[in-house]
Amino acid sequence: MKVLIVAGGTGGHLFPAIRLAEAVASQQAAGDILFVTSCRKQDRDILTDKGMAFRTVPVIALQSRSPLAILNFTIRLLAGTIKSLFLLLRFRPSWAIGFGGYVTGPILAWACLLRIKTIIHEQNVYPGKANRILARFVDRIAVSFPETIGYLKGFEQKVIVSGNPLRRGLNRTNSRAGDTFTILAMGGSQGAHALNKIIPEAMGSMGQDRKRALEIIHIAGHREKDEVIKAYQAKGIKHSVISFTQEIDKLYNACDFVIARSGATTVSELLYLAKPSILIPYPHGNAHQRLNARVLEQAGSAVLIEENTLTAGGLRDIVLKFMDRGALAKMSEGAKAMDTKDACAILLKEIQNA
Repeated sequence: MKVLIVAGGTGGHLFPAIRLAEAVASQQAAGDILFVTSCRKQDRDILTDKGMAFRTVPVIALQSRSPLAILNFTIRLLAGTIKSLFLLLRFRPSWAIGFGGYVTGPILAWACLLRIKTIIHEQNVYPGKANRILARFVDRIAVSFPETIGYLKGFEQKVIVSGNPLRRGLNRTNSRAGDTFTILAMGGSQGAHALNKIIPEAMGSMGQDRKRALEIIHIAGHREKDEVIKAYQAKGIKHSVISFTQEIDKLYNACDFVIARSGATTVSELLYLAKPSILIPYPHGNAHQRLNARVLEQAGSAVLIEENTLTAGGLRDIVLKFMDRGALAKMSEGAKAMDTKDACAILLKEIQNA
């Protein structure tokens, strides 16, 4: 049985898809798994590092409404659509599985027309545009959160609540002890300018005794790494600033709590690990991240702060409350009480039993 898995454009789409590809590859022959991704260098580098066989399609997101951007988008979409057809005809998969994003559309659309069995996986609470369009045509719709079913009216019979495939190496650890608090700050695979600016400012406005008790691990993205390092140095805060990591499991284990955007992968990982967090949703994009963050907020394991109300002083005050191990332990219990699923096992069963 051949399986084609499609994802790319952001880490939130890519990492769950990689985890499923690894799970499928563990049970299939070497040539029976093919990954299709975007032309983005970071996507290609990650898949190469993982040893995945992959192909790229030149589809990109529409960056603006300028005539040049629209022309570039249209040319790439047409080229990607043609290449997608040839990829499917050459590989001839039994299943095509899409994890959302602009790269998924052409492949899954052709797969439906060619009567190849199809699954789309939606990581966010609110389905992305590509998945909302494809929902009508695909065979099955896997979702990370039960709340998503309410946004898929008319397609409920196709839905599987699978959870989100989590990358390898994630392990729940016991609560940390001691007087030092380690914060993991991250803005997603691309970094986040607002977080890169305000987190050092907030930490720097604490009193000296609290600052001495802090250590920050900050994933800042490639463009702003040096500026973030300088900001922490100026504030006298112990820090480790990196551009990007594929070993996020080690960083989760090293921290007491997390300050982050609320992308679907981040929320799923925090939920599984029962790691307390301060979540600052990306303020654009149909409020996807706000709805994701509310899952953890309602579980009592996260504090949600809207970016338009975010101030250094406000963030500092919330962090100070998090520097209470009793409070952190109580927040962890809220996440542990929620049902977490083995998404890879559920999806593999669906594929094998069809």
